[in-house]
Formats: sequence, C-alpha cells, structure tokens
Amino acid sequence: MNLTAQESSLIGECDPEALARMDDKQLKDLQARLRTAREKNFSILRRQGAARVEAEGARGAAQPANEKRGEKVEVFDEALARVAERLEALGDAL
Repeated sequence: MNLTAQESSLIGECDPEALARMDDKQLKDLQARLRTAREKNFSILRRQGAARVEAEGARGAAQPANEKRGEKVEVFDEALARVAERLEALGDAL
C-alpha cells in the first residue's frame, strides 16, 4: 500500500481499540476526516483514470496503472465502515 504518513496515521486511528476509547464527537470528527481523504483519493482516481483512457484509447488498458489509487480508496472505505459501526453501537447504547 502506498499511504502517506498522514494517511497511515489517519487509518491507525481506526483501530478497534482506539475507536472504543472515542466518544461520539471524536468519532464524528474522525469520520469527517476519513471522508475528506477518501473523496480526495477518489477524485484523483477518476481524473487519472480519465486521462489514462484518453492516452491509452481504452479503459481496459488504462486500468492496471490506477490500481494502487483504487486500493487507497478501498482502505478508506473500510475505515469509514468501522467508524460507522462504532457510531451505530454508541447510538444503540444510549
């Protein structure tokens, strides 16, 4: 995985033990930061993909070069799911 130090740190905050120590406000803040990072990477994925399709002339030929960015987006999606689960669990407990 090709995460930057900042991205790795953000993903590290989504460790189940770390999430268990967070309150509702902290979880929502983390969720917002994760969404921002995911949207940024997704936007880059789309732009780079479109540019490669133009250069390669076909989507199939352009796909392999974009896989690492797609993996980043998946990592952020998984982290968002963990945060959402924790928020839901807190909501159910109230």
